[in-house]
This record gives sequence, C-alpha cells and structure tokens, in this order.
Amino acid sequence: MKRIATPFDIILLLVSLLSAFGLDARQLTSAYLSEQLNVYIGTSSSEKIYLHIDRDRYIAGEDIWFSIYTTDGETGKLSARSAIAYIELLNPWNMPVIQERFKLSGGKGEGNFPLPDSISSGTYTIRAYTYWMKNLLPDYCFTYDVEIYNPFKGTDFWWKTGPADSSDMKLITSPDKGWSTVSLKVDTIFERRESVTLKIGPDKNNRDEAGISEMSISVTPAEVSAGFKGTNDYSFLGTEPKQYRFESEGHYLSVKVKYREDKVSDSSDFLYMSIQGKVAEFNYAVRDTAGRYTFILPIDNKSRNLILQPEHANNNMILEIEPSFSWILPSSHSFKETFTDSQIDLFSELSFNYQAEKIYGTILKKEAETVDNSNLKKRRFYGIPEMEIFLDDYIKLPSMQEVFFELLPGVNLRSRKSEYEIKITNPLTGEFYEEPPLVMIDGVIINNLIVLVDLNPELVEKVEVVKTPYLIGDLILHGIVNVITRSGDFSNINMPEYAVILPYRVVEKASTFISPDYSDKQQKLSRKPDLRNTLYWNPSVKTNMNGEALVEFWTSDLPGLYTINIQGISDNGKKISVNKSFRIR
Repeated sequence: MKRIATPFDIILLLVSLLSAFGLDARQLTSAYLSEQLNVYIGTSSSEKIYLHIDRDRYIAGEDIWFSIYTTDGETGKLSARSAIAYIELLNPWNMPVIQERFKLSGGKGEGNFPLPDSISSGTYTIRAYTYWMKNLLPDYCFTYDVEIYNPFKGTDFWWKTGPADSSDMKLITSPDKGWSTVSLKVDTIFERRESVTLKIGPDKNNRDEAGISEMSISVTPAEVSAGFKGTNDYSFLGTEPKQYRFESEGHYLSVKVKYREDKVSDSSDFLYMSIQGKVAEFNYAVRDTAGRYTFILPIDNKSRNLILQPEHANNNMILEIEPSFSWILPSSHSFKETFTDSQIDLFSELSFNYQAEKIYGTILKKEAETVDNSNLKKRRFYGIPEMEIFLDDYIKLPSMQEVFFELLPGVNLRSRKSEYEIKITNPLTGEFYEEPPLVMIDGVIINNLIVLVDLNPELVEKVEVVKTPYLIGDLILHGIVNVITRSGDFSNINMPEYAVILPYRVVEKASTFISPDYSDKQQKLSRKPDLRNTLYWNPSVKTNMNGEALVEFWTSDLPGLYTINIQGISDNGKKISVNKSFRIR
C-alpha cells in the first residue's frame, strides 16, 4: 500500500500559483491546503447557539427537555453550517455530569437527557456549543443555570457562581437583530383534564411580521418556568479559529499517536479505520501538520465498533482519541447553604409529583421511531469482489492455509521464517505484487497473519478477494482479502496493543415527550393521578406562511398558575419570546 503521486501538471500549476504569493512548494500537501481552506472558511462567518429549556427547576431522576437553535452570527437566521450540537450538564463544581451530541437539521434540533438519581442538590449549568465554537470557548457558547434537588440527600444545596457574577467581568453583546411580535391567544381559566388550545399568529398591529417561524413551547407551573436567554447574550470577538471547523457533512473524530518510548518517531502517514461486520467498511486519515489524524463519520445514532490502527504499526505506539467535548471550562466557585422554608416547600411538591408519576407508571416519554435500514443491502467499500468463495460449497479443509492453496488460485498464503505473508498475482502481468494486499477478517484489518492462519475454517463463511489494484483517495491497495466469519463479529480474535476498539455513537437517539389525551371519556375518568411537573413540551412548532399555528394539549390534576413559554426564530432572523399565563382550578 502506498500513496498515489499527484499528477505532475496539477503540481506544476499549484507551485506556480502559490509561488506568486511567496509560499514554499513543500507546503503543497493536501492536508496543508485543506487546513488553510478551513481556516479561511472559519474566519469568514460565525454562528451562535441557544437552547429553549422546558423549565429551570428539576428533581434528580427527571428529564431535561430542550430545543436547539443555531443561527448565523450576522443575520440571526437559522444556520445550517453545523449539523451537531454538543450539550453538557456541569455540576456545582464545574465538572461535566452529562455530555451528549444531538443532530441538527437546518439550524434546528431537539433532545433530552435524564438526570442521574444520585447527583447532589445544587446549581447545574447547561452548556451548548458546536464543533466550530470550540475555537472560542469558554466564553463563546450558550450557558443556562438550573436548580436540581435530590430529596434523598438532605436539605443542603450547593450554589454556583461564575464569571458573570464577578464585578470585573463585562458582558459583551452583539447588535440586537430585533424581535418578532407574535400573538398568543388562550383562555385564562381551565378545569382539570380540560383541553387547552393555543392560537399563534402575527401581531395584528404589525402584519409585516407574518411568515414561517420555528418555535418551541413549554407549559409549566409558573414558579419553575424557564427564562429566555437568546442569541444576543454573547458575541463573536473576532478571534481567528484555527483548529475546529464547521461540522456540516459529518462528525470529526481526531486521533493522535503517542509512544511508550519518546525517542522513537512515527513512520505512519496513514491511520486506518475499519468497522467490524459482514459488509466491509474502511476509511483512512492522513496525518496533518499538527500530527493529528481526523476521520469524518456519518451523522446518525447507529452504534459502531470502530477499529483504529496505524499503517506501519508496532507495540511502541499508543493511539490517543481526542475528546470531542471541550475541557476548556468557565471559572466558577460553589458554596453550600441550607434551603429556606419556601424552597423546601417548592421542591417537596416537585418531588412528590415525580415520585407519584414513578409509582403509578405514568410514561412521559418514548423513544422516537427510527427507520430500520439493517435489511437494506449494504455495499462493500471495494464493491463486487473478483473472487467470492463460500466454504460450504466445498469439502471441509483442516486449515486456512489449505483453504487458500486449494480454493483461491493466485492468492498465496505462505510461511516466511517465524511469520506469514500473503502474495497476490497481478492478473494483468501474471506476477506477484511486491506490496502486500489489505487483509481483513470481518472487515477488520489484520497485520499479524498468524491470526488468520490460526482461524478455524469451520468458523468461516466465505472469502472475498480483489486482485486488481484498488484506489481509495490517496491510497492504492495492491489487492484485498476479506475473510468473513459466520458470526461476522470478529469474535475470538485478540487485537494487538497498538489497535483501539472504540464503541461509538455520533448523536443520541431522539425521544418524544408524551402528553396525555383525555378526549376519551374513560381516560378522563381514570383514577390514575396526573401530576406532570412539565405540563406540555413541544420542541418543534412551525407556523404556516401567514405565521399561524394551532396547538392543543390537556391540563393535569394539579391546580395552580401555569406559564406558557414560546421561544423561537422567525424566517427573517428575529427572535421570538412570548409568555402567557392561565390557571387550573
């Protein structure tokens, strides 16, 4: 395996062009050019992110629901530059308790995460940013403080204060892009388990505001309703991003190579990534000028086992996966106080409601249905093999060496001193390639062929072979051999020390908030209590061309004052924030 040389005429053209700007021709590598292009793109635009959170007080074990908005830093309109949002929950001591990624589409996303039931009572910070925004952390991101109470850990509460509370910290804001005026019509008094209808439309005094808007709606008891923190709460200060790009087409996974002995240098220009399974998936990354290898993964919620190996590997190497979440955290300090009587009353009520929901088995969420593509025929990265041998079609052979000798003409598996090697015959010349082929078991690259030799043929379903040279980007593979086992899971095979098996999911699976429907009389008369702390949550409401939308939900068994909180972005980039109250008696 080796790199394909760049065509001479293209090299000559690039050298002549960049020489005119004083650049050394030795800098003309694809990695260098890609880095420079990304720096230019990163400095020519910016984006902001904010969350609409269902409320600001929770009980340990409950779910936090949020809607995600990413906007263009200049226009305020929804931005499609980033396809992933990074959401964290930081505890009172400023350490991450939860770190999850969520998918964005056209600048909009949604998600939730369950709070651990073992966390301490205190102020927790929800932090959100995109991959590009990591260049400007800790200040350039969305943060919002919520209060979480654990009823099984006494009445002590850890309060957190951060830079915003310090007298020497000034909040820098960008020019306000304006607010969209939205009309919300709703009755003010409702009975228990009664239907509530929200009529959303443009302000009658300003018809110019009509147009499609993206909104999210939360309805909660007034004392726990979340406030608004929009896109003008922090600003781009002009710092030039250098490392992190926009994740528009895929998720960036970066790896560095470390060494057990510092004096030994790395000779690998490539890092290989394969995914175990009966259908071979293979990718590679080229080392950039910072010594980093970066893969681009598809943005989905599929769990994969990624196997990472250097091109020229030895046990002196250690692969270090760079964390996708940033460890650049804002400064803060915490202090402990005892709850006041009013706080105890509020959190006791929330805790009672939550415990009742658990006891009576009321389900407030379900995992969103996903399309199962597992039965769709996947394509091998090398396409249709030139040889495909099913072992069940032949008599049983005692060893893999016999399998190669008897069933795979032109593919030679032989011993060489204390090791083994595979040679493939070039079908055009009839001679063996000097370079070894890419050898895999269940799509996982095998450098030590003893693993293949020791494999029991009874465990093997088939062998696929590509004999002609195969090009993948900058790589040329002089043949491919993929041994596929019956289980397809690479079982009973130990990976070398320099390899990394990384279970990985790019974005979390979506869940849907369940709001009870009492249109059925039997359901309405049910004696099962309905004690929702979040009465209603809808992360995605889109108005029509006239700026109108109709939303319906049902009240619960809890009397009191409730707040309807609507947040969003209009099609012209203006922010939306509307609050109205009603009472359940």
